[in-house]
Amino acid sequence: MKGFVRMLCVATMMGLIGSLVIAEEIIKKPLLDDNGTKYSGAGYSSDVETPAKRVQITSKLKKSILDTLKVVGSEIATITMGNGDKIYMKFLPEDAPNTVKNFIMLANLNFYDGLTFHRVEPGFIVQGGDPAGNGTGGAGYNIKAEFNSRRHILGTVAMARAEDPNSASSQFYVCLQPIPSLDTPGNRYTVFGQIIRGMDEVKGIQVGDKIRSIRVEPKSLSELQVICKGDPVCAIYTAPMVKSITLPDYPASESSSKGTEGKINLRLHINKKGEVENVKFLPSDMTYDEPHVKALVKNWVFTPAKIGETVIDDNINLPIEFKVINDKQCEIRCANEQKLINL
Repeated sequence: MKGFVRMLCVATMMGLIGSLVIAEEIIKKPLLDDNGTKYSGAGYSSDVETPAKRVQITSKLKKSILDTLKVVGSEIATITMGNGDKIYMKFLPEDAPNTVKNFIMLANLNFYDGLTFHRVEPGFIVQGGDPAGNGTGGAGYNIKAEFNSRRHILGTVAMARAEDPNSASSQFYVCLQPIPSLDTPGNRYTVFGQIIRGMDEVKGIQVGDKIRSIRVEPKSLSELQVICKGDPVCAIYTAPMVKSITLPDYPASESSSKGTEGKINLRLHINKKGEVENVKFLPSDMTYDEPHVKALVKNWVFTPAKIGETVIDDNINLPIEFKVINDKQCEIRCANEQKLINL
């Protein structure tokens, strides 16, 4: 998040030069679409005028943010409702990368804070993300469609749009049940996320219910499993599970003093076979032999992630934790596995 804040400051300065729009305006004032819009079905048609006065996210500002924003797949959106209820959403960046980046940008600019769900159709969808509050608003620009093979199942999150396929902006909807009609070739929408906890809260949303905030942060595998624990609706999304891992046979830290502890932070891409396809090293507080750790991790095996019964690629953050117990032993922990090694 610190990196995003630094990036946002730079991006805001660039926007100032090009458009004289200050950061406070971007964050606090409603952002309305160029054209008036009125929803029908899961989209809308442009036949209603919106207020002429609006605040724009300039193209220069938007480009600088989206060009800098890195999405790795382990991000989770926490949607906090006005009554304090929390709803958790996992993104699908492999299927809709630009749509995911756009949503994360808006969320972390506080765009969604205070907006409402203006449309509720029991047994169909709930829809929100409109600064006008009536289905006519957007973020002041449109994004290109990223139609994909994802199906509209219970908890699917997708972008609302007008008749033009490339007219989505900020409004999104959540499916209250499987909706095959939205998967037909002539009636397609960009699916970009999946509710992983909080569907009971989604089903309880009423017209006018407020979104207190939407915040997006990467989560580790253990945090993800805690989020889903105890919620039967989370069976929609199944996180990867460890099948076989081998822990290092040497201490990562150069220091062997009692009480020394730290982590090697990894980001793993797990393919549909449960294999570690890619390893990225995140900032860590310990020294280590990167080639050795990478070779070790490449042999780890997971059960693959699923949405419904569909196996998917997934990205997880996983720390290897080290703690020196005494002058002779060091404890290593990772994904509920632990090992004592001699120093």
